[in-house]
Amino acid sequence: MDLKNLEILSPEEVEKLRGKGIFTVERLVICSAEELVETLGAEEGRIEEILIEAWKKTGHWFIRASDYSRQAGEIVLTTGSKALDDLLGGGVRTKRITEFIGEYRVGKTQTALTILVEALGREPDVHAIYMDSEKGFNDGRIMEIAKNRGYDGADILQRISLVPVVSCYHMMKSLQWIDDVLSKKKGRILVVDSVIAPFRSEYIGRETLAERQQLLGKALDQMSKIAEAYNIAVVATNQVVAKPEQTYSYDPLAEVTPAGGHILGHRSQERIHLRKGRGDIRIARLIDSSWLPPGECMFRITERGVEDIPEKKTAAKNVAAN
Repeated sequence: MDLKNLEILSPEEVEKLRGKGIFTVERLVICSAEELVETLGAEEGRIEEILIEAWKKTGHWFIRASDYSRQAGEIVLTTGSKALDDLLGGGVRTKRITEFIGEYRVGKTQTALTILVEALGREPDVHAIYMDSEKGFNDGRIMEIAKNRGYDGADILQRISLVPVVSCYHMMKSLQWIDDVLSKKKGRILVVDSVIAPFRSEYIGRETLAERQQLLGKALDQMSKIAEAYNIAVVATNQVVAKPEQTYSYDPLAEVTPAGGHILGHRSQERIHLRKGRGDIRIARLIDSSWLPPGECMFRITERGVEDIPEKKTAAKNVAAN
């Protein structure tokens, strides 16, 4: 919704907001009062009036509970694997942050790329944003996944806005200006690969931990608000850190923990830990969700990206296990 649709704003205020990367009412809604005071140079009373009108316009101001549904308008995106979709209650949902966690080369990026290809392949009019902080984006791999799934890879690449993230500041500014893209294109998915990498590389040592977590919290807050405001899915990948004090355990999660601590844990609605099985097999464990029970499933990574294991292989594995 263009800012011009908010009658309370003067033409001068609209221009000031656009100059700071705020092009839509949806983006205005997720601004803090402090940010708007600085941007517009207005008194707090004026900012309050503007925000209340924006909240009313977008359905964020005193509505009947019977008219509200957290799931209203949510869109479910397939992961490419029915087993993984079932683990996630149908797939990856818009308006939420879904986090894929795991060690290096376990398949986090491949999973994110498959979700992206399926989302854009099934809807020819939607757009994706890919924030790449680990140099995991590969246009050739997208073309391969798309071709093997029956989609036009060249067309999909045309509908991806890539941000090769070089620093925490770069990531924060990109999130701030994401409205410039979403005001012109119908967004469906934001991939952040990985969400923690720039913070871990720039903030080293325990003495920087508090500052790092505070900045990470702000970034995640922006992602969460963007997901809600634009009805898009945020798919974030995350690394793991070792627990040196942990003794040996049969549980693969006993010796590692997701990076980012509680700050990241509280912001992701679904957290999935990935680990390697034999060959191309991967095991996904849903370790946290606001509405789904914990569980596990298996899938594989092939030239098609993420896909189900053929039934014959699954049956053979079950017989071997028994």
